Amino acid sequence: MGAQITISLINTVLTAIFLLAVRLPHAPLLIAVTFLCGLVPIVGNLASNTVIVFVGLTVSLRLAISALVFLVLIHKLEYFLNSKIIGERLMGIPGLILAPVVLNYLRVEMLTVEVPAPSEKMEVLNR
Repeated sequence: MGAQITISLINTVLTAIFLLAVRLPHAPLLIAVTFLCGLVPIVGNLASNTVIVFVGLTVSLRLAISALVFLVLIHKLEYFLNSKIIGERLMGIPGLILAPVVLNYLRVEMLTVEVPAPSEKMEVLNR
C-alpha cells in the first residue's frame, strides 16, 4: 500500500501542475479526486482521468484533448515508476531489476492456463 500511495502522490503532483497551468475550473477538487482515485490501481486512474477530461470539455474541445494526451503520457510514465517503486519496495535493487522479467514470466504462464468449460450440472443449478 505504501508503494501505491507514493505512485498516487507522484501522479497527483504532475496532474496538479497541468491543472493549475491550464487553469481548469475546480482544480483543487480535481486534484483531491486524482489523489484519492489514484489509491485504487488502474480503475481509479480511469475514473479521475474521465472526470478531468469532461471538465476540460466544458471549457473547450481543445483543452479536453490536451488533458487526455497529457494524462495518457503521465500514465505511460507511471508504468515505469510502478515497476521501479514496487520492485524496489519488495526486494530492493534486485527487485527493481527482476520486476519486469518476473511480471512477463507470470503473464506468459497465465496465458497457458486452460479454463474448463462449464458442465451441464452447473447449468441446471443456475436455472
